[in-house]
Amino acid sequence: MSVWTPLLPAVMVGTDKHSGDLPAWPGDVGRCATEAAQGLNDAALRVLRTAAVLAPCALAGARPSIALTPADLAARPAADDVRPPAPAALHELMRWALHENFAKLHQHLFQTLADAGYRLPTALLPQALDQGRRSIALRPSLLRVLDERGRWLAARRDDWRFAAGASGDEPQPHHWTDGTLDQRRAFLRQERQSAPDAARDRLAQALPELPAKERADLLAVLETHLGPEDETLLERCRSDRSREVRELAVRLLAQVDGSAFSDRAQARVAGLLTRSPGQATGGWQLEAPRAADPAWEADQITPTRPQNDSLGERGWWLYQLVRQVPVSWWTRHTGLSVSELLDWAAAGDWTESLTRGWIDALSVSREPDWCEALLGRLRQQGALATGPKMAPMSMLTPLSAQLLHWLPAERRERHWLHHVEAAQLPLVVLLSACLEGHTLGLPLSRAMTRLVLSHAQSGKLKDDYGARPLLAEFCAVIHPDCLAEFATVTQFQRDGETASHAEAMTAVAQVAALRQALLHLPRLTSRTP
Repeated sequence: MSVWTPLLPAVMVGTDKHSGDLPAWPGDVGRCATEAAQGLNDAALRVLRTAAVLAPCALAGARPSIALTPADLAARPAADDVRPPAPAALHELMRWALHENFAKLHQHLFQTLADAGYRLPTALLPQALDQGRRSIALRPSLLRVLDERGRWLAARRDDWRFAAGASGDEPQPHHWTDGTLDQRRAFLRQERQSAPDAARDRLAQALPELPAKERADLLAVLETHLGPEDETLLERCRSDRSREVRELAVRLLAQVDGSAFSDRAQARVAGLLTRSPGQATGGWQLEAPRAADPAWEADQITPTRPQNDSLGERGWWLYQLVRQVPVSWWTRHTGLSVSELLDWAAAGDWTESLTRGWIDALSVSREPDWCEALLGRLRQQGALATGPKMAPMSMLTPLSAQLLHWLPAERRERHWLHHVEAAQLPLVVLLSACLEGHTLGLPLSRAMTRLVLSHAQSGKLKDDYGARPLLAEFCAVIHPDCLAEFATVTQFQRDGETASHAEAMTAVAQVAALRQALLHLPRLTSRTP
């Protein structure tokens, strides 16, 4: 039975409806709780006083979440920390930040402290480890600011074990043998950067012993420095027990120029193309397959069309063949530009099969020119369907969002800058888009700052319940040069503001204050990695 169970009747129905006396707990804790509530006429106050006694006592008597062995009981205390803690002036702002669910701010905070040579203060370690428990993406930056005591503390609880023994600065060889999946991936990715052949050989040796999810997760690391030397391993993975591993191996092999798989895939598509010179778009014509080839299944091409797919049988076959060929092959083979290829596809009978296949191939290569050309087509289609004034709304489709995500940050921000200036998308959509990356560039930050301040000054922001909760997180990614101006949003609409609006403005002020303090954080002259 929980220590709180005897209080539940009074709490669930309300103290004004609960006529019974509060229960008595045994022992010294019970006597202390009785004394704390004694002589009070207010029933609610008696419950709160009792809870105030029970809460710290329950924490003090909590059992550890791991089974302690004699070795654990005899464990040595944490070693001395190597780095100094963050300056004391930051501690209260940091405590507030870690209490809030602002992932971008947490990442910025940890990275800034680590780069400047500091660790987290001891009192904030439990909060920080809890944030890392909830967010895998946050862990790499968190590990860099734990130091000795943080790693020691992480070993005391099962749900903090992800940080136990992890230095956080650089992946270490022991992470590969003894670390978590995240640590092993980080180590393999680092080795793939510096010694691609050694990383591939290490992975090849480990794959037979790994579960399917880990095989797929670690195999994806080969995307870095992918080349002909990887063909043998990828061919082996093409017959893996896991479908996910097989499909990943095929996607990677398709990107290896000169591989046997790549040659087969390109030959299949080339055999469907014919040319009549002198006609529009180079005279190229495409005919989808008329029958399935039994050899396809070995290359992860499924002859049977899914029942609910929008493509017909021949279109389904064509789509699968196209998705296995890099988009760059099409421009080389046909001599057409990306824009000309899209025009050619739109004018033919197999538009959907080609477009879907190209987009799937782009998920691996992410070639910016193709992404931007497809985004342009989506805008045109939106304008034709809804009229010029509504054209920007076509950017809200899942496909356009995915294409934008594949673009490099600078080119992606140019697209969003266009829509900020057009002022035809809701503020909540623009704020959400800006939160996809890390620190924003200066042009987009300035445009968004002007837009948010305009909404605040006109009174729109006060009633924008979707955008308002995003302002504090957006303040964590805005360019530093715009930080002070953006923070002035808190000066508007003080009269008659709701509690939720006041809370959102307070959060913006707190984030701005923390970021400005971090901008002036002294960098230590000597750092221990």
